[in-house]
Amino acid sequence: MKILLLTNHLNAGGITTYVLSLAKGLKEKGHLVKVASRGGEKLDVLKSLGIEHIFLNIFTKSEISPKIFWAKRNLCSILEKEGMDLLHAQTRLTRVISRYVQKRLNLPFVSTAHGFYKKRISHKIFPHWGKGVIAISKAVEKHLKVKFGLEGIKIKVIYNGVEMGSFKKSEKEINGLRNNFGLSRGPVIGIISRLAEIKGHFYLIRAMKYVLEKIPSAQLLIVGEGKIRNLLLRLIKDLEMEKSVFLVSSISDKSLIFSLMDIFVLPSLEEGLGMVLLEAMAFGIPVVASNTGGISEIIQDGENGLLVLPRDEKGLGEAICRILEDDTLKNKLVFKGKQTIEEKFTLDNMVKETEDFYREILTF
Repeated sequence: MKILLLTNHLNAGGITTYVLSLAKGLKEKGHLVKVASRGGEKLDVLKSLGIEHIFLNIFTKSEISPKIFWAKRNLCSILEKEGMDLLHAQTRLTRVISRYVQKRLNLPFVSTAHGFYKKRISHKIFPHWGKGVIAISKAVEKHLKVKFGLEGIKIKVIYNGVEMGSFKKSEKEINGLRNNFGLSRGPVIGIISRLAEIKGHFYLIRAMKYVLEKIPSAQLLIVGEGKIRNLLLRLIKDLEMEKSVFLVSSISDKSLIFSLMDIFVLPSLEEGLGMVLLEAMAFGIPVVASNTGGISEIIQDGENGLLVLPRDEKGLGEAICRILEDDTLKNKLVFKGKQTIEEKFTLDNMVKETEDFYREILTF
């Protein structure tokens, strides 16, 4: 098959990780894969995989922006000569573009719902989901059916997949990064996520007050970029936690960041599934996460991770301390976490199920 994956950008984040992983897996299975976006910091990763990138000037959030109009026309001009079989859109904007291309060139398209959506007027004006929708969890599937009434469209739950076999970095590399961030030798609680209120950073920072009362050497490492950065820095200062909470920008080598962490926490208020949670488990880090959305389809509380209610600062702190103070529990969570990935969330499974869904749509 000849497949075009469309996304807004290739900057760090769950959707970009999904696109790069899926493109790589599909190419390895012998398919011709191309990616269209406005580019981004991960563009070099795509090129290193030998996958062609098509630039779209879509730096906008509006479906009625002139940029979207010209992107649709330009993409059609390119694709008229390409002979692609299928378009696969990842975002609201790229669904609108894909719908136009579908009508103009009679090219079928599917989309992936990567999370939960607010019901905006634009969804009524542009109700473009494609011939089929991939939901990344059962929670997202239910959301699509209940909130948007997508009963007449094929929806298939395909869990995100990650690769096993990530290895910890050398002590020299780890110590170098630790020193660069100003971390001490105490245990490191970490989160990698865009800095947005929905990700629950405020609650995690406040939870650290409880953790530090019991384990004064503990540290919180927040990795990411986003609109609430200054608000988080202000909270850290107000709580007088500058020596225990560190906020750093994203770095390209995620495995190096994971190598610093003793616990990974995802305190989201809402989460479609949690790609980074899967990555942390595959890497061998015990995890604590909010019991919300698709996270409960990954984590069995007390078995392969610990679950807490969203916004529960004390519960977060208690869960973190439980792991730090109980090596038996920590080792169990690590072992069961890796086992969960190997059984249910491998990249091979994701690619195979997506490939099967493409074939189903093409014959539908």
